Amino acid sequence: MRRAGRTTRKAFTLIEVLLVIGILVVLGTVSVVAYSRIKAGADRNAAKVLVDNTVHALGIYQASVGTYPDTEQGLQALLTAPEDEKLAEKWRNGGGPFLKDGKIPVDPWGNEVHYELVTATGTETEGPTVHVWSVGPNGQDGDDDDIRSWSEEQTGT
Repeated sequence: MRRAGRTTRKAFTLIEVLLVIGILVVLGTVSVVAYSRIKAGADRNAAKVLVDNTVHALGIYQASVGTYPDTEQGLQALLTAPEDEKLAEKWRNGGGPFLKDGKIPVDPWGNEVHYELVTATGTETEGPTVHVWSVGPNGQDGDDDDIRSWSEEQTGT
């Protein structure tokens, strides 16, 4: 016998199930978007640290050997001793090899870090300076997304 006005429910309705699924999809989408932004920021920060550490290694090389490696030698000079025995002795005594793991650093996007020796003349800082950079997430050199060790104001370009 059934009592009037009282119904018993033993399952969820289709509307309730669809509502819960919709809420979960929205939450999942928000989470993925937030994670993507956080990951992109973390990759940029990691690349900045990598560039700064490479500049630091070049500074130690310069203090040990007496000069920065030229552009043709590149960052490989931080890994292998110079052929000149006198410079090689300074390189070894200064702590060479100067890069961790014995290889040229790779940014979070899988690209090697770039290096150039620039001779600054007619500016506030006379003499050689080093430019170290990552080509950034798009892998294209010279774009706005490059992570550089210098600012455009410093070079005037």
